[in-house]
Amino acid sequence: MAEAELFRGVITKGVGGQYTVRFKVNDKIEYAQCAARGQFRLKGIKPAIGDSVTIMPSGDPDVEYVITDIEDRTSFIARPPVANLSIMLLTFSVTDPEPDLTLLDKMLLVCSLRDIKPVIIFTKSDLNGNDSEMLCSVYTKAGYEVLVSSPQRPITKSDLKDIIGDGIAAFAGPSGVGKSTLCNSLLGIDLMQTGEVSAKIKRGRHTTRHVELHEFFDGFICDTPGFTSLSLEDQGVDYRDVLYGYPEITAIATGCRFDDCSHRKEDGCVVRSALDDGLIDSGRYGRYTSFYTELYDNRNNYRHRRKQ
Repeated sequence: MAEAELFRGVITKGVGGQYTVRFKVNDKIEYAQCAARGQFRLKGIKPAIGDSVTIMPSGDPDVEYVITDIEDRTSFIARPPVANLSIMLLTFSVTDPEPDLTLLDKMLLVCSLRDIKPVIIFTKSDLNGNDSEMLCSVYTKAGYEVLVSSPQRPITKSDLKDIIGDGIAAFAGPSGVGKSTLCNSLLGIDLMQTGEVSAKIKRGRHTTRHVELHEFFDGFICDTPGFTSLSLEDQGVDYRDVLYGYPEITAIATGCRFDDCSHRKEDGCVVRSALDDGLIDSGRYGRYTSFYTELYDNRNNYRHRRKQ
């Protein structure tokens, strides 16, 4: 096949084994339905949205192009499968539903290990201004970029244009916090359904059905289905990795006199001293020790079972 018939593009959608690929032909943007070559299945490789791919005409009038190559990924999340994410827009409400800070801290940790920049968005700040200020203070002091949204001051395109640049950004977080509403507003089209918070269980109902990249200036935005739990163990996180999700603790831990300090119960630990002095948020520290202990215990229990 002639070289001129090969095109480089990005997968923007995948449903039922067919993929929509955005590519350029003579500086004009085109979208094509593509199938993946069988070689990927034989190698255990499944294309994902966000993948940079090479396509060529297939000769099949029903599916006109075929994916011939998938470039190495800079990052990948499995739930939902999205490749080459550069920004994660972690969206949590100040109230209704109450913010699950354990889930937020887990997502921040996963971002740090996947080399994905996290940006925290707290929605519904108008419903509880005091909590909004407190949450912003905790996470900005920890070193994270935090945005606040309310009906009176929603997140705008200009707020995110420079943050996203030419990268791929995904909204992620629980259902019912306003992710899809924000996405719809930013893109100017009702592309996703929005839902309400269940009065009975105080959680949002799942409304986003699939993941799709949408053009946003020079980059892309996608929404993801809401979820209420995340297993660090399933994400392949080791107990020694937990510190990477807590930059404010890491900064202080560099001065600790114990090389193998867990910063949980060791006497003379500088992190514990900083906690006593109010230099580290007690809630964040509590979640750090909880994650560390759980992963440490799970690892030791696994080793014990293998010896039996």
